[in-house]
Amino acid sequence: MPYQTKKPYFTLAVLVAVICYLPCCQPGKSPEIAKIDQSGKLNPWTNLDWNNDPTNFQFVIVTDRTGGERPGIFEEGVEKVNLLQPEFVMSVGDLIQGYTEDVDQIKSQWEEFDEFVSRLEMPFFYVAGNHDITNQVMEDIWKERLGATYYHFVYHNVLFLCLNSEEGLDAHRSSFFSEQQRSYVKETLAANPEVRWTMVFLHKPVWLAEERSDDHKQEVEKSGWKEIESMLQGRKHTVFAGHIHRYTHRERSNSDYITLATTGGGSKLGGPVFGQFDHVMWVTMTEEGPIMANLLLEGIWDEDFSREDVEKYLKMNLQRKAVRIESHLDDDKPLINESIDIRLVNSHEVPMTVTVSFDKSEHISFSPEKVEKVIPPNAVEKVTVQLQVEGQPGQGTKDDTEWSKLWEELDEMPARWEITYDFEDYGKIAINGSASVL
Repeated sequence: MPYQTKKPYFTLAVLVAVICYLPCCQPGKSPEIAKIDQSGKLNPWTNLDWNNDPTNFQFVIVTDRTGGERPGIFEEGVEKVNLLQPEFVMSVGDLIQGYTEDVDQIKSQWEEFDEFVSRLEMPFFYVAGNHDITNQVMEDIWKERLGATYYHFVYHNVLFLCLNSEEGLDAHRSSFFSEQQRSYVKETLAANPEVRWTMVFLHKPVWLAEERSDDHKQEVEKSGWKEIESMLQGRKHTVFAGHIHRYTHRERSNSDYITLATTGGGSKLGGPVFGQFDHVMWVTMTEEGPIMANLLLEGIWDEDFSREDVEKYLKMNLQRKAVRIESHLDDDKPLINESIDIRLVNSHEVPMTVTVSFDKSEHISFSPEKVEKVIPPNAVEKVTVQLQVEGQPGQGTKDDTEWSKLWEELDEMPARWEITYDFEDYGKIAINGSASVL
C-alpha cells in the first residue's frame, strides 16, 4: 500500500521508579492517564509506548444506500456506527432514491434520510451521488436543503475535499466537474499547501473508466477529472468513491484510490472475493498516513446478542449461500428434458429445515413443485428438480418466435424458500427469501 503506515509510539515518562503516568492534556486538570507498577525487572507487557498521539483521529465512511435499496440495512449501519464511536462520518453519495422531478417525493426522501442520520451521535457529511442529483429539480432541492454541492474542511491538519461528480445531471452515463468546481479545487489546494494529507470524496470512480476503452478514456478527459487529478500530484492523498456497488482498490500516482461497496444499496452480496458486501470503512489518520479497515456490518455487534440480532444475521448470511440454484440450462438448446440442481447449505450447529417452492407459468412448471428437507448441522445436500415445458410451443426450436418468451417466463420464476432453525437460546427463527432459477 502506498505510504506504508506504522503505528506511532511515544515515550511514557517514568516517575519515582515504580509509578509512571502522563498528565491529562485538558487545561486545568491533571489526573493520571496511565498508572502501572514497574517495580520488577521483568514485566508482562511489551512496552509502555502508548498508541495515543492526540493528533491521530478516526472517522467512518458509509457508502451507497440506494440503487436497488434493501430496506433496513442503512439504518442498521447507523446503529453500528454509533457502537464504533468515530469522531465523524463521511459519505460517497447515493443517499436517496431520486430519479424523479416530483418535488414532494424528493423532499419526502430527503426527510427520511435526514431522520436516519439524525440518529448518529457524531457529525455526518453529505456527498452528492447520481441518485441525489439526477436532474435540475433535484439539484435545486439539494441547494435549498444543504447549500453547496461541493465543499471542504480541515480537521487536525488533514484536508477533506468533497466533490460533486454529478454536475452534468447525466445520471449513470458520465461524470462532469464544471470549470467553477475545478477552480474551487485549485484555490482550495493552493490555500492548504502544508496539510499532512488530503482526503478526496466523490461518487463516481471516474478513473475506472480509463481501464475500459478509448471512448471511455475520452469521456474521462471531457469530464474535467484529469485536471483535478493533476492538481493532486505531489501531495499525499487518498480518493474514495462509490457508485459501482463493488469494492475496488487501485494505486495511482503512489496513492490509494478506493471504491466502496454498499451500505444497503443493490448487491448480489457475493462476498469479499467479488467485492460485494455491506460495510463501512474505519479510517485511522496517523502521522504517516491513513490506516483503513473494512468492517462488514454483519461483524459489528453490541455487548448483547438479542433474538432480533440473530434474525438480522441470518437474513444476511442465508441470502448469500443457504439455497443455491445450480442451473446448467443453455439458451442455445431447447428446454426439453432439462433440470436444475438446488444446493442446500447448513453452516450452523443445529438442523436446518428448508422448504423450496416454484411457481407455475403459462408453459413452464417444475417437478416436484415443492422440496422439503431437514439438513443436518454443518452439512450440504443437493436436490434435482425437473423442468417441464407444457405444450412445447414451436417444438422448442430456437427459430420459433416463442423461444424468447420461454426464457422470459423462466427468468420470472424464482425459487422461493423458507428456512427454519430451532435455537436453544432464541427458539424457532424462520427466514424467507428467493433465488433466481437462471
